[in-house]
Amino acid sequence: MKPTKAGIKIIAKEKDYMVVSKPPGMLSQRDQINEDINLHQVLQKKSKKRLKLLTRLDRPVGGIMIISRNKDFSQHYLSMQEKGLIAKDYCAIVEGQWKEESITIENYLYHDPKYRKARVMDKPNKGYNKSILHVKCIDKLENYSILSVLLERGRFHQIRAQLAHAGHPVKGDVKYGARRGNKDRNLHLFAYKIQFTNMKGEQVNYSAELPSSDNLWTLASEKQETNG
Repeated sequence: MKPTKAGIKIIAKEKDYMVVSKPPGMLSQRDQINEDINLHQVLQKKSKKRLKLLTRLDRPVGGIMIISRNKDFSQHYLSMQEKGLIAKDYCAIVEGQWKEESITIENYLYHDPKYRKARVMDKPNKGYNKSILHVKCIDKLENYSILSVLLERGRFHQIRAQLAHAGHPVKGDVKYGARRGNKDRNLHLFAYKIQFTNMKGEQVNYSAELPSSDNLWTLASEKQETNG
């Protein structure tokens, strides 16, 4: 992977799209609140083609993102996304010891724009969307658990909200009940793998290296390699 000056790592650069790894702490794109440097801005400055972000990550979350380089691919990708044909894997380090080795979590989520937060319910309710996570426990530590989380359809703050609702907030995620924030204000949540079908009908897989900013991430990386 080739890193840019902004810390963005280029995983693949294809005719129709780019695959990059966003560092935690960087905005995916410009928002209405601040003018900080963002991933889209950095990549667009170096591209002659108009780029479009097809995936987004919260500022304190790092990992794989797909950037379209033409309208045809954008439509192709969004169609697959609507059909639930794109698989995204995240590594999450959560508080407490996760009980199940493998489990599918099904909840209903509502995006509360006033508080910029996802509300979770266990049963269907008006305005709430069905949300599913496939969770596999990679390792249990004294105070934390390392999880692999498969996301089929992404909702606003879905992983953060659903894991917290299950009693295990992501490390550093005080917004969803973590005991304390991380010093760098980022979260121990990282999108490390994505799988989809390209314009030629070929199934493609891309992966990104986990952060190495602390011992927990280093341990998670080692466990990830052990578990394939």
